[in-house]
Amino acid sequence: MARCGLLRQTHDAVQSWRMQNFKAKTGIAAGTATRVGGALLLALALSCATVVLPSAADESAPLAPHPPGIAPLPKVSSPRLYVIDCGTLTYNRPEDYQLTREEVADTNMSVPCFLVIHPKGILLFDTGLSDALVGRPLWENMDGGYGQIKFTTLRGQLADIGVTPADITYLAISHSHWDHVGNANDYAGSTWLTQKAELDFMFAANADPAYVAHYSALAHARKKVFVGDHDVFGDRTVILKFTPGHTPGHQALYVRLAKTGGVVLSGDLWHYAEERTLHRMPKEEESTGTPQSRELIERFLTEKSAQLWIGHSTTFFKNVIKSPGWYD
Repeated sequence: MARCGLLRQTHDAVQSWRMQNFKAKTGIAAGTATRVGGALLLALALSCATVVLPSAADESAPLAPHPPGIAPLPKVSSPRLYVIDCGTLTYNRPEDYQLTREEVADTNMSVPCFLVIHPKGILLFDTGLSDALVGRPLWENMDGGYGQIKFTTLRGQLADIGVTPADITYLAISHSHWDHVGNANDYAGSTWLTQKAELDFMFAANADPAYVAHYSALAHARKKVFVGDHDVFGDRTVILKFTPGHTPGHQALYVRLAKTGGVVLSGDLWHYAEERTLHRMPKEEESTGTPQSRELIERFLTEKSAQLWIGHSTTFFKNVIKSPGWYD
């Protein structure tokens, strides 16, 4: 999701990215934001190097015993995927996505998080709306026309599965907007998997402190920093796909499941299913790499005979199996 609130216009490339997404959410003009050079995206897309920053601890160390009352950690022989309810956004301005109200079945948005349990470790993908919103009235939590609702905590739903924050090997976020990083600080003890472009975007000198607060602890987390696709467990079953456009380091997630088959989790490459069927997107993203990233994922879906799961689609979320149920 794009940033909301008053952001300072600046001439550096990172802030230009932020301003493009600001308009996508609020409809307020982003000035010179469209001048981000295509050369940056091309350079990022062509590079696949991975940088592993020094670790404060060995990420493969034995897990600590579970506290009383927590279910046993599931044991798997192949990847297992959980879809977790991380909130809902009330919204009624699909025009920001170049869609009309008549073209969209539901203008509101679901906010899922995803957990992958693999024989070699556990990946949490996105952390949703803040757990602090649970029980709070809608009018307290409006941001740029988006109302935030949350009924249960991410931490509690993980406990229902048998997972504690200490069990999570890797944290990855599709991108750093507030509805995807609301609980990121709670999982800074995991190794953070991040595109270099998103890391630079998140901690730029002119980043808005109000939003940095959602993920500030990641600055000191163990990190694997890379450019391009990243094979999380080294066996091609769980792959972070570099899909810049919505933000400089946006990434989708591919999971190959033994029974379900391949699934691509879209992040914010699409928000509404109608964006895909009607070929629409926020006007500002037409020149930031989103068209190319969508084309890349469409080809990948065909190549892998995989499904596309658009997380913000309420139709998707209504019908999907939710945790503690799972897909394998």
